[in-house]
Amino acid sequence: MFRGIRDPRLVFITGAGSGIGRATAQRFARMGAVVIATDINPVTAADTAAQIVHSGGRAMAQELDVADEAAWVGVTEAVFERYGVPDVLVNNAGYGLIAPFLEQTGAQWDRQLAVNLGGVVHGCRTIAPLMVAERRGHIVNVASVATWMPAPFWPSYATSKVGVRMFSESLRGELAAHRVGVSCVCPGAVATNIVENAEIVTPAFDHDAEGQRAATATVQALVRGFGPKLGFGPDVIARGIVRAMRYNIGVLPVRPEAWLIESCYRLSPALTARVLAQATPARLNRLAAAIGPLLVREGRVDVRGLR
Repeated sequence: MFRGIRDPRLVFITGAGSGIGRATAQRFARMGAVVIATDINPVTAADTAAQIVHSGGRAMAQELDVADEAAWVGVTEAVFERYGVPDVLVNNAGYGLIAPFLEQTGAQWDRQLAVNLGGVVHGCRTIAPLMVAERRGHIVNVASVATWMPAPFWPSYATSKVGVRMFSESLRGELAAHRVGVSCVCPGAVATNIVENAEIVTPAFDHDAEGQRAATATVQALVRGFGPKLGFGPDVIARGIVRAMRYNIGVLPVRPEAWLIESCYRLSPALTARVLAQATPARLNRLAAAIGPLLVREGRVDVRGLR
């Protein structure tokens, strides 16, 4: 198997307006690459590019809804005309939905898969042929530790991420003959906007909007307040993305808990599923609601201003 990309000159990143995408954009910019920072939110994409330029790097911002295949074609053509073929594609954009299957609408399920899995497929369908023609390139698809966590609180999210991993492993075999690498990075816990902006729908607080709000705010505040301090910051994942690219790693769990859960699942999928079956949204929400007031009283978290 050939080595990965050592000297990326042009890197295309989705979901680069915040979190893992922004940290990855900044890391590649420090390596000297021109970064194409795309996001469904053009303001945050422009902010990422501006930060890179302010630090002496080179970047270009583009609005991109990864679920829209036509948008992929338009953005890729604009990039190709100005810079050429990307050396690296990082399919990072994602959307979080925390909800039992029976509580989800068909539209919610479809949107989850359209963004998390469809967005990866559209990106590879659009850019991989250009890399194949150059016989050089690397694709990093960001999945999740959820790919080994069949838990009741995120069936659509886990399904989308398992799809990303299997698609990546299948595509890796196909593109290897063309000297184009494919990696799947599976982050563990990370403090990013996908948690703060996740759509949460659970039956734990039926007819109790305040209970749902308090539980959601507690989880978000914990992620915001403690995440970076405990090594859950997005740059940890960005380092993993660069490592996967450099060494052409097929599947890379990032963070200790990701390695642990992946090992447990491979050792005994049935036992792992049985344990996770106890983590229902109702139980998790009640736990968050119970510990939230205690943390606020002790000054550990501040939920003011959170939705």
